[in-house]
Formats: sequence, C-alpha cells, structure tokens
Amino acid sequence: MAKKSVISHLKERRVIRATLIYVALLWVALQVANIFEEAGFVSEQFVRGLILLGVGGLVVTILASWFLETPWKQKKWISVAGDVVIIVAVTLAAALFAWQQWFTSFSRPTVAVLKIEATDTRSESEDLAVHLAVRLRNALATRAEIRVVELSSSQHTRLDGHTVADRAELLSADFLVAGTFAQGGPDVRLTLQLFASNGDLLFGETYEDRLLDQAQLQNRVLADLWSHLPLPSDESALVRSMIADCEYPRDREALLAIAAIDNGKLPDLKEHVEQFSDAGMLHLARAKVLLAGVATAEPTRKSVQLQIAMQSVSTAAALCPTAPAPRLLRLMNTMQPASDELLRQYPNESFLYLRASHQDSHAGRASALLDEARLLDPLGDW
Repeated sequence: MAKKSVISHLKERRVIRATLIYVALLWVALQVANIFEEAGFVSEQFVRGLILLGVGGLVVTILASWFLETPWKQKKWISVAGDVVIIVAVTLAAALFAWQQWFTSFSRPTVAVLKIEATDTRSESEDLAVHLAVRLRNALATRAEIRVVELSSSQHTRLDGHTVADRAELLSADFLVAGTFAQGGPDVRLTLQLFASNGDLLFGETYEDRLLDQAQLQNRVLADLWSHLPLPSDESALVRSMIADCEYPRDREALLAIAAIDNGKLPDLKEHVEQFSDAGMLHLARAKVLLAGVATAEPTRKSVQLQIAMQSVSTAAALCPTAPAPRLLRLMNTMQPASDELLRQYPNESFLYLRASHQDSHAGRASALLDEARLLDPLGDW
C-alpha cells in the first residue's frame, strides 16, 4: 500500500477544513472589531489583544484537529456544515470589508490651516505668513485620506476672537493648524501648533531658516505635520517633493512679490520672470496675476491675455512636474467638466465638487457633491 502524503493526512483529519473555518470566522471578528474601534466603541488595545488571541487560537485549532480522534470527523453532515460555514463567513467578511472601505471614504478627518499671524512690524511679513499657510494647505490637500478646509473658510473673519475649540466647531474640523511668523534680518521664524478639535495641543515647534530658503522651511514643517496627522508616512516624501521641485527665485524682492500675490495683491512680475526664468513659482504667480486680470481686461485684449496666462501655466507645469498647482490653476480657468477622475486627483477642492454638482443630472448625486463642497468650504457664501 502506498504511503499517504502529508496533505492526505491533513484532509483525513479535517485539519485543512477546521483551519479554513477558523480563519474565516476570525476574519469576520476582526472586521467587526475594527469597525467598532473606528466608531469609538472599543479601544485599539482590544483589537490588538483580539489579534494575539486569534493567532494563538489558530495554533490550538490545528493541533486539536490533528491529535483528537472524535466521532464528528466521520459524520458527513459535519463536513457539509463546515463548507457552509466557510462560504458564509468568507462572504460576510468580504461584505464587511467592502462596507468598511465605503464608510471610511465618507468619514475623512478634517484639517483646517488657520491664519498664520505675523508678529513683527514689517509690511511684507503678513504676505509671507499668508503664503506659508497657502503652501501648507495645498500640500496637505493632495491627500485623499483627509478633508482639508478651503482657506476662504479656515481664515474667515468670522473666526476672529473665538477659541480653538469654537473654531473647530464652526469649521467641523478634527485638526487645526495655527502659528505665528516673524522676520529678523535675513532670517525668519515660524512657530507652528497642531490642535485637536477640543483644543488640546498635539504638536508644537519653532522653525528658523533663511528667508530665501522657503522650500526647505515648508518641507521641514510638512514633515512634522505629516507624522501627527492620519496620513500614510511613506507618501510624505512625494508631497514634500512637490514643494521642492517648484523652485523659488534666489532674490528677496521676487520672493516677496510671490508672497504678495497669495495675500490678494497683484504686483507686476514681468521683470522678475525675465530675470529668474527657471523659477517655477514665479511663472505660477504670474499666471495667477494674468488670470485675475482677464475679467477686467478690454474685450479685444481678453483672448490674448488668457493665452499668455495659459502659456505661463504651461511653463510652470514644466518646471514643477510633480506639483498639482499648475494643473489646478488651469482647471479653475477653463470649462473642463469635473469628472470623477478629476475629483480623485483633487479630492479637496470645493470648486470642483460645486462644478460637478451643477453638471450632474441625477438629483441625489448632485446633492451629495454639493454637500461635499460645503464641507470643504463651510463658511463660504452658499
């Protein structure tokens, strides 16, 4: 008689069947525990304990199935019941996993970058402080895992005089980023804090750098914020590169001109662009100036100015290959439909959701898109 293989012994003793049933049931239990943990019903330690208990139980199940000779192993209905349990458990676990992913996509934690206050008397310090807030908000907004409030809401005057907790409530935010900014000679000092929605300080740090090293300063700040927010750590290098790739001009006046634009001023950048033609931030800033002036330009000049603006956008995109800002600026000034693909690429831009809601003929979906736009800009003029 031929010697039985190990697999034959495992099948005969129902080890494989018992293991599959156990793993399927454990998977269901872990999915349920994970959902309860996200909802706050159980702690993270409970889930970890369940995992350890489940692994230990798996070993016991395998050993018991191999060594215990019990009558139920010979009953055919037990075999059929085992198959049914496996199928039901795996189906239920898959359904729970799908539901969890769907639920998570609609429950992103919300982050608001508040106004960074300038604390010195230099007129350009406020411009630089606004510019830092804009860049940090844009960098965080590239991630679909979080909802990032638009600056029009997170820096709204209605927030003035309120506590951190009250601001979080007005913005429906889970995390708030705030700070102060000052210049001292060629150096700048940025003090940044990250708060929870109840006002608790989660992180605080002071950064000092040279005024002309804006990209390095922003990347240091972003690296620290990333580690304290619910974001994948392996993606932080990619997002920091979006800032580093889009070069700043090595000139104080040109840098201050870029910062002024983010604060609503529109200085003439033509001379700076000609002098520092390889600075991607200058071309991006000039495109903003040109596009802002298209609406008030003479009818005969509108098409020409729009064409020049889009050329500046294209140059910025070539100089900043990983940064989404040039592509986003182009979208904001074209009539391109807001497709699902665009919403995935720019998950935190309220104007895209608003545009998509106006284009969608399905009332339910249009309403959901409009609600998302309002969540991203809660203090906007709706």
